[in-house]
Amino acid sequence: MRRIQVGIVKDIGQGFRAFSAVMRRRHVGRHGSAGAAADYAGGYTHGFGELMGGGGSGWAQTAFGEYYPRSAIVYAAIKVRQDAIARLPLRVMRRMPASRTRGLGDDGLNARAGTEPVGAEHPLQRLLDSPNPFWSRSDLWRATETYLSLWGAAFWGLERDEHGGIVEIWPLRPDKMRLIPDERRYIKGFVYMGAGGALVPYLPEDVVWMRYFNPLDEYAGLSPIAPLRQSADMGMDALRANRKLLQNDSTPGIIIEMEGIPTDAEVRDFYARWESRFQGVEKTRRPALLSPGMKASNLGFSPRDMEYIESLRWSLEDVTRVFGVPKVMVGDLENTTFSNFSTARRLFWEDTIAAQLEFYREALQQHLLPYFGDDTLTVQFDLSGVEALKESEENKAKRRRIYVQAGIMTIDEVRREMNLPPLGSS
Repeated sequence: MRRIQVGIVKDIGQGFRAFSAVMRRRHVGRHGSAGAAADYAGGYTHGFGELMGGGGSGWAQTAFGEYYPRSAIVYAAIKVRQDAIARLPLRVMRRMPASRTRGLGDDGLNARAGTEPVGAEHPLQRLLDSPNPFWSRSDLWRATETYLSLWGAAFWGLERDEHGGIVEIWPLRPDKMRLIPDERRYIKGFVYMGAGGALVPYLPEDVVWMRYFNPLDEYAGLSPIAPLRQSADMGMDALRANRKLLQNDSTPGIIIEMEGIPTDAEVRDFYARWESRFQGVEKTRRPALLSPGMKASNLGFSPRDMEYIESLRWSLEDVTRVFGVPKVMVGDLENTTFSNFSTARRLFWEDTIAAQLEFYREALQQHLLPYFGDDTLTVQFDLSGVEALKESEENKAKRRRIYVQAGIMTIDEVRREMNLPPLGSS
């Protein structure tokens, strides 16, 4: 398969770099993404149509994205993840020399000792805080997390000024992005497919490419939707079937048995008296008195009803399992207590979100930070505002006292951790 890809690249990719440069220059100064702008404006298609084919195929099917607006469970699980990540400030830090790192305490950041903030005016910090004129920091991270959750990949298009500096970041839909492999450089470039077949090329250095490992295709991310499609479909099918059943069902909830065969007048009189006494919210659960010879039977849940409930339960469990979101955090409050809810939130942050933050940090460290000409730079997500991760004040005090008594920390190191001035102790 790779030979075929490389052959295609050789046939049509010789002029890619020059063509891309021309295309990119046309968009410099527009204050918008060349890729995103192609949704609304015409583009160049010559030479790329055969390679690109139709939109949303292979591992980045457009159908994967349709689960977000169609499946309540998928939407809820992804929203929990995106809300968690979008709320976290992303700090640009600079690693300090070893002589300056002694005694640094917990600064609420991502466990990177020996760093200090570069400040709000640093070009990289400004870029991450305001990625482009129309998207906020949280907008960027919501889109990124959603794209990864739906397609297993996320692309940031980097827009540069006339001096080559990165001035804007635009998230690009993965089902519209195509990668052009290269036998020597691994990747020759990317092409973004807009509406009406408009194509905009990106050089590798103009894209931050994030993807989940795919054992079946090294050039494609593995969508979390892929392994859970059947479970998500089962939940949606159950909802559709139950809706049709409710619209057309004529099964009574209760049966009243009588001795003999009542006349039509007796039946009408019975319904009139029954509805006057029991119909309406105010009369719900009001006890009933039956005449001698009458017997009431509740039909209860049918096997079909039980099958519907089990389908929803199974779908919920699979979706939350794949996305690493505790069921209680998507509204399943069955058997929930304050204690296990708090534990679920803490485990969600410690296991699911912590791993995702490290995934993002490594991606930016490798694909974005090198363009800012300072190899001491790093990025850290600020977790200091996450209540689920905060120790109780009592536990903090105990820990600090033990550390001081054992000689692990000095009093001034503890005070620095508490944002207090030093006393001058050793």
